[in-house]
Amino acid sequence: MSRQTGAGVTLLEMLVAIVVIAILIAVIAPSYKAIRLQAEKAVCISHMRVIHTGLDNHMLDKNRWPQMPKAVFDSKDETDFWKWWILTLEPYGAGEPHWLCPSDKVRKDSADEYNSSYLPALFNSHHHTPYRWAKQPWLVERGNLHKRGAHIMLPDGSIHSSRDVF
Repeated sequence: MSRQTGAGVTLLEMLVAIVVIAILIAVIAPSYKAIRLQAEKAVCISHMRVIHTGLDNHMLDKNRWPQMPKAVFDSKDETDFWKWWILTLEPYGAGEPHWLCPSDKVRKDSADEYNSSYLPALFNSHHHTPYRWAKQPWLVERGNLHKRGAHIMLPDGSIHSSRDVF
């Protein structure tokens, strides 16, 4: 008997290939999400460190913590609050892109709107106050964006989870 050899693929071979690809996707998909979340957390921490550098440079330049005017603090529009902080630290390298965590779903609706994922402390004008206590936060993340407690930035520039600091 003569046997014919075909160049085609059998149905069984195709099913095996599809099953192998499905298994690979099932294994890779969860790890992709975890990797993306870790990358967002790393970018968030990086943004907080840039803001720390901006705050530190502002204090070196002005010899005091940034002092928000009472009118801005009392304003009913939250945009005024964030605009003041962003514009105050922009000359020190902490521009608008650094004030939003990639995990935060809050976004700008217009070019005139300002938002932030991080809340700076409101210290008085005495130049030693921001350094008075080692565990006194300079910056706190608004919300539990990374599901392990909010990030807190301390005077030395270190960043911790709110679960670990207190």
